[in-house]
Amino acid sequence: MTSHCSHIIGETGLVKISQVINSVFRSCTYLLSRDGCTWLVDCGDVDSILPLIEGRLKGVLLTHAHFDHIYGLNHLLALFPDISIYTNLAGLEGLKNDKYNFSRYHEDPFVIDTPANVKITDDGEFVSLFDGVKAQGIYTPGHSPCCVTWMVDEALFTGDSYIPGVKTVTNFPHSNKEMARQSEDIIKNLALNHIVYPGHAPLVE
Repeated sequence: MTSHCSHIIGETGLVKISQVINSVFRSCTYLLSRDGCTWLVDCGDVDSILPLIEGRLKGVLLTHAHFDHIYGLNHLLALFPDISIYTNLAGLEGLKNDKYNFSRYHEDPFVIDTPANVKITDDGEFVSLFDGVKAQGIYTPGHSPCCVTWMVDEALFTGDSYIPGVKTVTNFPHSNKEMARQSEDIIKNLALNHIVYPGHAPLVE
């Protein structure tokens, strides 16, 4: 099953943002492109992502390491073995454990093939994307300990920590309802001056 749609949804500064709605739970992959280079936020249906990559693919920013946001990574790494994947320590644990990332329960167990490609970022740390453009990784745990919201200029890639109009899921193992509330408060405050790009597309009625 291919992605439901992909199209240009906005721009942040001189960075073009494209979206792919993946076939698993309508999770979203975002592509950030500028100056002949592309970064991804999360990775689902690679076959639908590939046509949107402009120039060199440099890396992936993970909002969290649940199956529906990471299942395309091994396919992507086979095609682009030099890319880096950015997450936190809990995210690395999720990438290496099919029980933690829930893929074991979706009849398609996922464990990352090349953990050496994974780079750990601290809370508030910056990752250089393009000349003069950085992504700041802000820890927003609650839905999962591995949740990171990525801020790039006026864009906020919130994963499942905050989906406007949808209650944050906190009934998974390792979820924490109070931490989720605190993280939502942080994101909502940032969203006053930013555009939110959440981890899932709305359901089609």
